[in-house]
Amino acid sequence: MPVSTVSVPIVVLLTTVITTSAIAADREAVCVKYEMEHGWSKGYAVEGVVISGVDLNAKVGSISRFKSYSTYVVIFWDQGQATILELSAFSMGVPIFESQVRDQDGRLWKVKQGHGFCF
Repeated sequence: MPVSTVSVPIVVLLTTVITTSAIAADREAVCVKYEMEHGWSKGYAVEGVVISGVDLNAKVGSISRFKSYSTYVVIFWDQGQATILELSAFSMGVPIFESQVRDQDGRLWKVKQGHGFCF
C-alpha cells in the first residue's frame, strides 16, 4: 500500500462529504502505481473519486489548499487513508492512457482509466 496519505481528519471529512452531498464528483475505475526507489509499484485496480479543485477546496474548508483550476482523483485505501492525485490542468477526467501525476505530498504516480492491463 502507498505510503503517501492524507491526514485522518481530512479523510473523514472527504469521505463524509463525497458520499453524502451533491457535488461535482464522479466515481471511476482507475489503475494507479506509485514510484519506488527502483522502479514502480505493482498496479492497483481501485475506485477513484474525480473532483474539481474548487469542489475539493470547498469540502475541506479551504480556498487554497488545492488548485481550483485542476481536477483531482481521490483514492480511499483504508480507514483514515487516502491519496489525492492532481491531474493535468487541461484534463477533463482520468486519462485513458497511463500518465504521470503527483499526489498531495509531491510523490510521483502513474494513473489511467479502467482496470484493464493493471499490473
